Amino acid sequence: MWMMRVLVLGEFRADRLLPPLLRPGAEAVVLGFAPRLAPFLAASLGADVLCGELPAALGEQDVPRLLAHWRADVAVPNTGCPGQEQFLPLYARAAHQWRIAERRMPVHPEGFAELASDKVALHRTAEERGWPVPRGVVCGAAPAVRAAARELGLPVMVKEARSEFHAGRHYVRDDGELGRACAEVAYPVLVQEALAGEEYGIEFLSDGSPGSFGSPGSCGAMTVAWPVASLGRLDAECAPGRRVRVAPAALPAHVQAELADTVRDMTDAFRPHGPWQMDFAVTDEGRLAVIELNGRLGGVSNMSWAATGADPHLAHARSALAAPAGGLPAGPPPPRRTALELPVLSGTPLPPAPEGTGLILFPGSPANPGPLVGGYSRPVLTVPEGREEAALAWLRGLPPGTLLNSPREAAGQLARGARGLREAGPLVLGSGQAPDPEPEPDPKAGLTREGS
Repeated sequence: MWMMRVLVLGEFRADRLLPPLLRPGAEAVVLGFAPRLAPFLAASLGADVLCGELPAALGEQDVPRLLAHWRADVAVPNTGCPGQEQFLPLYARAAHQWRIAERRMPVHPEGFAELASDKVALHRTAEERGWPVPRGVVCGAAPAVRAAARELGLPVMVKEARSEFHAGRHYVRDDGELGRACAEVAYPVLVQEALAGEEYGIEFLSDGSPGSFGSPGSCGAMTVAWPVASLGRLDAECAPGRRVRVAPAALPAHVQAELADTVRDMTDAFRPHGPWQMDFAVTDEGRLAVIELNGRLGGVSNMSWAATGADPHLAHARSALAAPAGGLPAGPPPPRRTALELPVLSGTPLPPAPEGTGLILFPGSPANPGPLVGGYSRPVLTVPEGREEAALAWLRGLPPGTLLNSPREAAGQLARGARGLREAGPLVLGSGQAPDPEPEPDPKAGLTREGS
């Protein structure tokens, strides 16, 4: 009996991606960097999963050889772990060759992969197409960086073109920091004005089809947007994962409209195919600014799932198995509760969630290495409408030092999320049905402590 083999390129949250791929008549293989991935997946999923090593460096011809070696029929790029994000353009080029051989790799086309992998390419394209981005200058050497800093005025952000989310960016406040940044970075770099305002994130799933956003004559929307998440206030640390974050978050009406127009132009022009994420800011003057694109799901997906019940990783897997066009469930999944993400040092105990709320722990694992590497985890408190006061009392009752951030910051974000639950309209990108909500994380798997 013929078995379809699905090759997952990357281990990021594979325990959440794999269930639709383990259907009868299909075999899933996961390649990653993490040791002991197979025992973890077997314990999480109750099924043995074949795992292999993903090379730490890939060249132009390595990807086709990898696909041939593992005899894959469908390949699913999953680039959320450190060191794998820059593989995306290679996967895009390999996918074209593979389609000729009647195999499938649902992946962003090369043009979009470049925008998601190269901050210089994104900035230049944004200026050409009129997307709102911070003022910036592309620089190839230290003298140009110093000139750009004088032109823009300190403070500035200095970003390596091909840096990943965990490195390659510098917040520069004075000439001393500017000199150190010039000596440390790999050129070219993008020098941008340092914005003052609030940072946000939003996740999408696109199927690359023309006629997205329900345009006349289309068969329905082909891009799904999860609720906007607040990532807290922009700061010099440039580490939103260490802040208290919350979803859903309401945006000013003019920002919401401009964001939808920008996303529409991105998808019409570059036709992303798969999951992607945008980080953006709303400045203190009320201006929208796109900070970066990522051609993957990331930390925001925990809040996306917790707030809506529709896990973006499961939706990604299902769309990968569907036909190349028209197989994506469309329509924004509506938020059903506030999802408040609370960074704590790894291993810090938390009391049971208050009655009527839930606590999802998201511990470190071979498929979720962030807490193991960074030393902190990001549990999510889920708060239905009407339980905000109980959640606020719980936050205020936490022992001092439990949270990486202040209880006041957590309380402020809880209020923002509650307001978003009442007021935030979906980023409507077309028509169709929302993805079906998924079951909450299984308490028996050690991922969740639900309030009674």
